Order: sequence, then C-alpha cells, then structure tokens
Amino acid sequence: MASPHPVFVSVEVRALVVDPITDAPVVILQVAEGTDLLPIWIGGFEAHSIAMAVEGIKPPRPLTHDLLKSVIELTGFEVVGIRIHSMEDGVFKASAQLVSAGPPRKSLDIDARPSDAIALALRAQAPIEVSQTVLDLASVQKQSVDEALRTLLEQLEPEDLGQYEM
Repeated sequence: MASPHPVFVSVEVRALVVDPITDAPVVILQVAEGTDLLPIWIGGFEAHSIAMAVEGIKPPRPLTHDLLKSVIELTGFEVVGIRIHSMEDGVFKASAQLVSAGPPRKSLDIDARPSDAIALALRAQAPIEVSQTVLDLASVQKQSVDEALRTLLEQLEPEDLGQYEM
C-alpha cells in the first residue's frame, strides 16, 4: 500500500549531456546528500533553457521560462519548489508548487513536464525534489561522477528510465 505522504528527496542539476545513441539531451539530477543519479531525457529547447539558467546567462529578451516566471510573480504568486512525483508508463510526472503572498495565502500545485519545471525552478532559485519512489524506480548509483555519466549513457536506453513527452 502506498504511503499517504510520499517522501521527497532534494536533488540538484548535476549535468546536462547529449545521449550519443539518440542524440537527445539528458539532464542528470543528483541527490543532494547522496550518490543516486536520476537521468531524464528531455527536449532540445528545454535543455537550452536549463543550460542558460545553470550558467547564469541572461538572454536579451525573455525566453518562455523567464516569461512564465514573470507571469507567476505578476499574479502575486511565488515558485516555492518543484517535485518530480511519479512515473506513468515510463514518463516522469512533475509539478510546480506556487504560493501567493496573501492574505489569504493560496497554494497551487501545477502539473508540468519535469524539464519545464526544472527550468522554472532554476530561474526562481526554488528547490527541486524527487519522490523516493521515483528514485527507487529510475535512479542509478554513482561510482565516480565521470564514470557514472559515461557508463550511464552507454548502458541505458531512454525507454528504460522514462521518456520525453510533449
């Protein structure tokens, strides 16, 4: 029986690489206080957006995730975190948690693709969390970071750990 309150684990964007077999971008999340790595195959636009946020590059005009963050803030809400909460048919599912300034304070849980949620979280400097259930299903143990990234892409197929969905 599933726990009524799932356990979430803090993760960080560890790397953004290209799968040499599928030529698709892969974001690698690492458990903040651990050795588990979670690879998620994503789209090219989202990879570019994540890379810009990780590198601290400010575009001359807002990209879609910058626009989304601005709209959220202009409506009186703040991104307080994102969660990759489940997998269904090999597809990762995520949500963005928003809170209004209030009063009264309102909380919203907005469905999102993990790649979009990650890009938004990086811009909002909000925490990224993954459910322990997802980690149990799809994470890999790292030996050393370089070795793990190299072997990860050599041994795994995208359909093994989730797929990119429009």
